Amino acid sequence: MLIVGGVGIWGLRDVSLGLVEALKTAELVFLEEYTSITPGFSKRVLEDVIGKKVEGLTRSDLENGRLREILELARTNKVAILTYGNPFFATTHAYIVSEAYRLGVPVEIYPAPSVFDAILCSTGLHVYKFGRIATLVFPDEGVGYFPYTTYKVLGDNLSRGLHTLLLLEMRTEDGVFMSIPDAASVLLGLEERFRERVVEPNMLVIGVSRALSPDEEIFIGSLEEATKLEKSPPPHSLIIPGVLHDTEIDFLHYRLGVKREVLTGWSESVKRRLQST
Repeated sequence: MLIVGGVGIWGLRDVSLGLVEALKTAELVFLEEYTSITPGFSKRVLEDVIGKKVEGLTRSDLENGRLREILELARTNKVAILTYGNPFFATTHAYIVSEAYRLGVPVEIYPAPSVFDAILCSTGLHVYKFGRIATLVFPDEGVGYFPYTTYKVLGDNLSRGLHTLLLLEMRTEDGVFMSIPDAASVLLGLEERFRERVVEPNMLVIGVSRALSPDEEIFIGSLEEATKLEKSPPPHSLIIPGVLHDTEIDFLHYRLGVKREVLTGWSESVKRRLQST
């Protein structure tokens, strides 16, 4: 049997009782450590809780044949693969499960909060008001790569009045973590390059660092102001709101102290985009 479980978004707080009980009966437990991070998480503490060793998995482990070895072990053993956040927020883990099903290996899945769940709780934005989610990565001028798809997704979402969640580049094995000021600068650079009037220096953005952790930080202000923020520990996300509902405005006003006129002003500017498309 293959167990696929998420450890959530901070420490061991979000690990379910069901997953803990399943891990206690597993012969082998692996932790995929390259697609994301969970602040405050301790592999050693988890080992103490479940009473067994947890082996880390790298990208090369899952892409260079180790996955097949693990799935073969799962034919005759109870094997667990853990992930940070929610296991199905990354397509990597959907592939792992589909391979297990293809090989006839029984699967149990234990979900946990993802960054998207955390963003909803941290900002009060409505889930049904979000458009397509995109990942923003650093441009590579050496090879002529610029993340136009992400720029296009943002434009499409705004043209429909929808919020956009941008997941910021994270390569844990290389120690690369895009910060909120990095992301703001990249977006301004993309506008300068493509000039499709998607990005404006004064557009409203919400930057969330370590969402729902005890040291969570939330910034709300203009994109240009975001470029001047001090960098802080990852992970980070950037949200560009669309048309805001009154209850979303209430949440942001009362929780973060943002002036209502700032929020309504941005919402009206998005409505004007709708009228011009």
